This record gives sequence, C-alpha cells and structure tokens, in this order.
Amino acid sequence: MSLSRLRNIVNLAVPTLFRQIGGGRVRCESEATLQLHLGRIISSAADLEIISERETFSVELEKPLRSNGGKRGRIDVWFRLTDGDGREWRCAIELKFFKRENHREPNNRYDVIKDIARLEQCADVADLGFMLVATDHRHYVDQTSYSSDTSDFDFRHEREYAGGTALTYKTGAYGPPITLAGNYAFRWSECSSALPYLLVEVPLASALVV
Repeated sequence: MSLSRLRNIVNLAVPTLFRQIGGGRVRCESEATLQLHLGRIISSAADLEIISERETFSVELEKPLRSNGGKRGRIDVWFRLTDGDGREWRCAIELKFFKRENHREPNNRYDVIKDIARLEQCADVADLGFMLVATDHRHYVDQTSYSSDTSDFDFRHEREYAGGTALTYKTGAYGPPITLAGNYAFRWSECSSALPYLLVEVPLASALVV
C-alpha cells in the first residue's frame, strides 16, 4: 500500500458525493450531513482499493486529537488502511460547508486557512491530509475582489499561496496571523454548478521538512 491509495479513495469519493448531491440522490443541508455522506462513500471507495483479504479499513467522524498539552480539537473525517503486517496509512479530512444565507463570509475564509494550518500539524495521526470546501455562495469561488482588511484569506478559483507568507486578518481581533508551510494552488471543481467544491491536498509537517 502507499499514499497513492489514500488519494485514490478521496479522489473517487469526493466527486461521487457531489454527483449524488447534484443528481438529487442525497440532500445535504448542513456540514454534518455532508460529513456523514462523505464517510459513507469513502467506505465504499475503500472497498475498491482493498485487494487482499488481510487488509483492513476503518473510518471515524469527529476523531478527537490529543497531545501532552491537552485536546487539539477534532478531525472531521479520518480513515485508515492497514495491511496484513500491521502497517498503517492514515488520511485526515477537514471540511467546510458554507451557505449563502450565512453572514460570516470573511470569518469563514479565515477558518478555512486555519484548518489547513491545523492539518499541516497532524503528522502524528495522519500521513495525508485534505481540505474540502463546498458552498452555494459565489463569493468564495470567483468574487471580483475582497476588502483589503480580509483579502489575505483568499482561496478563489486559480489563486495560489506561497508557503511562508504571513496572512493577517486586519479587521477586529477575530484571529492571529497565520502562516502556512506548504504551497497551494486553489482549483474549484465545476465552478458553474449550484454547489461547487474545492479539494486541496495538504502536505503534513513531516513531509514539508527538506
């Protein structure tokens, strides 16, 4: 097994989920529902990747993270493949579902970057990470511009981020500046659809060390 098999599972499960939503097979009105259906489809996708009777698979929603300093929050979706020799390959996924009726748009953009930063520090519980964002609000996808106070937090279609760049939320005291370790290219899928989504692979801290 390898990390490519984790990628295969995610890259099959995520588009399948949004095709099911777009086709009306499932309804997702909340982040919790999106999380539940993603976990379900990941389980099905993993069945296709398991080629040996000695391999096993497990998935958890809202997996708690702990350290010597106490709790570190939860991972929205976490899954693991294990081979017959006990070797494990683990994947952590954070997801956000933003609705147009929600009025926290600048804060939500900050929260996505914050989740990416948190994923980068999850090498103790995962070998690969992904950030998934879905929205019915075009402002996140292809808005012409943002206010200078919050423009650092920008993951619109075809935007890029260079690792080591400090991002500052200049309005109020919502959160401290954030600096990501990795480089990111943001590419939204099916931008013209009613529910476009952004799937970003997040390299974990151990993989970022040169």
